Amino acid sequence: MIGNELSKFEIWQQIILSPKSLFNWPSWADSSMYRESRRQAKEFGRIPLASNLAARLEMIISLANADEIALEDVRIRLMVWKNRPMEDVTATFEIYDAVRWVCASRIDFVPVSPHPNKYWRKYALEPEVNGSHIHACEDNAKIGSDAFAPVGNLPNARSLDREPQSFKDICQQVGQLFNVTGLQDLPPPAWNWSLL
Repeated sequence: MIGNELSKFEIWQQIILSPKSLFNWPSWADSSMYRESRRQAKEFGRIPLASNLAARLEMIISLANADEIALEDVRIRLMVWKNRPMEDVTATFEIYDAVRWVCASRIDFVPVSPHPNKYWRKYALEPEVNGSHIHACEDNAKIGSDAFAPVGNLPNARSLDREPQSFKDICQQVGQLFNVTGLQDLPPPAWNWSLL
């Protein structure tokens, strides 16, 4: 940081912490299912694999600032498994940075496995996070740009205070952690009607 100039990561953190609301009413869309390439299949001596069990649903949420002006370079993406209710739900806070959307912060709800914190000693984190957790921009900015590259995948994470009990609960937690009002009213994925 030079003088009073804020770093890119400090600006991202300010955006995440500033009050926001929904700009439009989003809906769920099918995301592509897992498909193994021919090359990958050949390496393992099998025919290419396509699995409906890996099909996902996603919702892209456009945001507005406190003055209800659209934030064109900021969005939230919710991703759920189509056939696995309330398991491994992800919410990403994404910012458009130069040429691509960057995941500035991520919340993983009810993950299928623990998250190992690679730099736990250096940044005074738990060595392993069991259960729902947040990969906060602030914690990962300490590492630098590498943490925000797709292969970096926000390696630092902290446990959430509580596990969600419903999709509405997930939306409320996302709203609190990303400072967005109105998320609790989002339509649940089709698998979730009984979990309201």
